[in-house]
Amino acid sequence: MGSAGPLNGKSLVEAFIAFHSGAEGLQNADVPLRQKRYGKNSITFHRSRSAVWMFLAEFARFFPLLLLAAAGLALFAHTLSPEEGYGLIAAALAGVVLLNAVVSFVQNYKVEKLMISFLDYIPKQVALLRGGEKVVADAEEVVPGDILFVQEGDKVSADGIIVEGTLLLDESILTGESVPVEKRGPDTIISDSSAVFSGATVITGAAKILVTGTGRSTGIGAISQLSQAVKQDLTPMQKELRDFVRKITWLALGIGTLFFGIGFLIGNPFWTNLIFAIGIIVANVPEGLLPTVTLALTQSSVRMGRRNAVVKQVLSVETLGSTTVICTDKTGTLTQNRLALDRLYLDFTELEADDTEPLSRNPAGRTALEIMGLCNDAIATSENGGHTLLKGDPTDVAMGNFVEQHSGYDALRSHFELRESLPFDAEQKYMAATYQTGGGVLYMTVKGAPEVVIGLCTQVHAEGLVRELRGEERETLLQRAESYAADGLRVLALAYRVTDTTDTAAEQLVFVGLVAMTDPPRPEVPSAVSACKSAGIRIIVISGDKSETVSYIARRLGIVTAPRVITGEELSTMQSSALCDALAGGEVVFARTAPEQKLMIVEALKQMDEVVAVTGDGVNDAPALKRADIGVSMGLRGTDVAKEASDIILLDDNFATIIHAIEEGRAVYDNIKKFITYILTSNVPEILPFIAYVLLPIPLPITVVQILSIDLVTDMLPAIGLGNEKPESDIMHRPPRRRDERLVSLRTFLRSYGVIGMAEALLAFGVFFAVLYGGGWQWGGELATDASLYRQAAVAFLATIIFGQMGNVMACRTNRQSALRSLAVPNRWIALGLVVEGLFIAGVIYLPPLGNFFTAAPFPAEVWALIFTAPFIIFGIEELRKYFVRRGVGFLAA
Repeated sequence: MGSAGPLNGKSLVEAFIAFHSGAEGLQNADVPLRQKRYGKNSITFHRSRSAVWMFLAEFARFFPLLLLAAAGLALFAHTLSPEEGYGLIAAALAGVVLLNAVVSFVQNYKVEKLMISFLDYIPKQVALLRGGEKVVADAEEVVPGDILFVQEGDKVSADGIIVEGTLLLDESILTGESVPVEKRGPDTIISDSSAVFSGATVITGAAKILVTGTGRSTGIGAISQLSQAVKQDLTPMQKELRDFVRKITWLALGIGTLFFGIGFLIGNPFWTNLIFAIGIIVANVPEGLLPTVTLALTQSSVRMGRRNAVVKQVLSVETLGSTTVICTDKTGTLTQNRLALDRLYLDFTELEADDTEPLSRNPAGRTALEIMGLCNDAIATSENGGHTLLKGDPTDVAMGNFVEQHSGYDALRSHFELRESLPFDAEQKYMAATYQTGGGVLYMTVKGAPEVVIGLCTQVHAEGLVRELRGEERETLLQRAESYAADGLRVLALAYRVTDTTDTAAEQLVFVGLVAMTDPPRPEVPSAVSACKSAGIRIIVISGDKSETVSYIARRLGIVTAPRVITGEELSTMQSSALCDALAGGEVVFARTAPEQKLMIVEALKQMDEVVAVTGDGVNDAPALKRADIGVSMGLRGTDVAKEASDIILLDDNFATIIHAIEEGRAVYDNIKKFITYILTSNVPEILPFIAYVLLPIPLPITVVQILSIDLVTDMLPAIGLGNEKPESDIMHRPPRRRDERLVSLRTFLRSYGVIGMAEALLAFGVFFAVLYGGGWQWGGELATDASLYRQAAVAFLATIIFGQMGNVMACRTNRQSALRSLAVPNRWIALGLVVEGLFIAGVIYLPPLGNFFTAAPFPAEVWALIFTAPFIIFGIEELRKYFVRRGVGFLAA
């Protein structure tokens, strides 16, 4: 932003000719043709999505497709063998997918409605000059060639050239620069100082603007198009779930095909083998995992919402947890986007602005307050609650606020009567105002550029006296001002003169002090930066502001100590490899960067295999927000373009909220890993009975309906409980997880299938055969499925799995550390799950209607003694495994 484009160097007359307009604006008859040619002055920041398509899209993801495929297989098996219960499995799988789609859709639809409510960016009504008359029109009807009126407080609705007047503009949402810029009509030829852009806010002044660009032809429109053209990658969680779906699919197909072949070799009929192969495949599919993942992410999104972070897609929650680099804007994100006093230099002593006591003791303190309050055009208004609110030039407002804190802005000014004033001028670089005191003395106050004001001073207010300003002192003051400017501070000098005339010529002044101002950091940011460093997350500041300011803020917040500052000009000449080297080489910040350059930095970090989060609020941040792994926009002052491009919106604009979100994301990843391990475990005692039934002359130890009861009844609540485990105490002291670390790895399968699952299966088979042999069954003997002994053995097998899972869920509450401590920490979902599991298995065994449905019958009481040992054995095996993991036996890690 900042160029007048092809009109640079031309006169206003030539500009009017180029747009077939004139000093009286367009004629009404010209407008319809131009609207047809240029379109409406609007930008679609968020394309509203149909609720129907949003809902249907929920079925087109990896995991739902796997479950639907499994449902199709189960339905096919039902047609071959209706009595086996496969029809129920097909219905249950379809129901799970539907339930998951509803839960996810409701969350996404809420965010969609919120996004639509944000869209109030371009002003609704504007004042135009048409046919020589001032008219009010809809902002969408503005066309190139129109004459647009703007005044203080307005948001500019189109790109253009100032024809008449002077404006002080806030362009921070477009450029990232916190200092307002002055734009004025050209004296002779058009230059960049005459160009204004859609989206800028008028701080002071009024002007007439010749509109040169509207809608997507504006600078803001071009950036919006750039952000929409940016391709977004899958989130890490989407990649992980896709990887898991692929692994579980191949595992299921592999085992099913293997035992189909084995059954064929031992002479079983084709259709019998096919049905059992389908049973093995379906048993491998963790039906309860999809809704559990969705609920865990949704509940995490709700918790983040309570902390003022709106999650647009639930999968974005986990992405923040894997973040390795945060690329952050400065203005409005790290800082408050307002000028405030940072320090003063009075009586050759530096004072911190927020330290009131030294100021009150300093002999020049009262005089400095008087100059800041009197040489000031800020207007005081009353806010709700009686607080004084100052409006005007940001420099005047900053000084006025400082005076308000110490003596009261209006109270100080009430003791003086204004006699003459000289507004700030860009050429003379100072402002002067002369007042009359109660005693009739004329008091000239001056503020301005240090090099100018110091040059006009012959005396100095020092040591409680007014004395001659010596040459070496003058040099000291200039060096001090330069050192403040080098830190990116905005520096002004204060001076005065007691006079007997209202002449505003500033000369023979008394120097009082220097005032250094900055856009102050948000108070919560330093602790957030410290938390990022503890978590091994790197912060890179990317700003459109000048180098000195960006470096100063980054150093002050503790983000860097001695950074290399790369400007947009330097960046434009760098090759991708050189940029990667600079990013990898150490501390670096970026200044004066353009939107496409922010995008370039994000691309380089992604090439370096970093997981990149980008924060921002301006239009210039949108392309990088969209390209990042996770985009975080500001909800209070963020533009709609930024909100649309982001994944998470911070409603309080609080940088520290990002740290809470990262902690939440890490906890979600850990918890998903825990309940995947928990859910996969029961696959082994579900699969092995089918294999044993095909290979051995034994009854089928578990029925299809019983398998379904484990996956969708007893395992569900404990899994949800694991998904809501509180973060472990060291979660923000670990480095980000490695890119090659898998949510479901070979070690996860070894832990679930090879250790815990195998132990559960052996225990269940032991109890199964104990019941059979106790009832008189002999090896190889026939046993009808409606026989009481079979029903007793089958439900004993089921009960052992359920009780084994009770021990498993308690063990899975930690990944490496001992779970013994967690036993004392309540988790209501797990507690509720354990109660439901106990009531369910008791109901199945002792209530005849349930027993008939689940092929169950009461078994001898002494069998419970065997079943009750299962949770303790499983918990003990897991504790032993974790012990060896902590001792460095890596192959046992999950």
